[in-house]
Amino acid sequence: MRVRRRLRRLKRLALLGAAMGTIIAVRRAKARRDAQPRVGPPATWPPLEVGEPPVAAVGDLAAVLRDRPDRSAAPAGLEELNGDQAWVAPVDGACPVSHPVKVNASSGIYHMPGGRFYDRTRPERCYSDPAAAEADGYRAAKGP
Repeated sequence: MRVRRRLRRLKRLALLGAAMGTIIAVRRAKARRDAQPRVGPPATWPPLEVGEPPVAAVGDLAAVLRDRPDRSAAPAGLEELNGDQAWVAPVDGACPVSHPVKVNASSGIYHMPGGRFYDRTRPERCYSDPAAAEADGYRAAKGP
């Protein structure tokens, strides 16, 4: 009887010791992580140059791109905007009224208003009509 009690006490002490060891190891790791220096101060935007016009809307951006003498300095992936462009970028995750066709570029599918998944689709491009989306290589969504 006495031996069994001692064994139970030893088991409890072993479990308690293991738990305490784990807690100490976690606290030490956290202290080491917090003691490491940070990478540096947060990045700040460079100041605007004097005379540089602020860009407020997409139409203004199109005018700035059109009137810029050095067109080679355009950022990568930014197409020049003009009235003949077949697609526009969504605004706040929604297509404008003038371009109601939603396109999901990763799947290669376009969705028409009234379609089954039209409301659920988060567009990456918005087209004015399905013919323009098909001309860019997208296919229509299946189903009603």
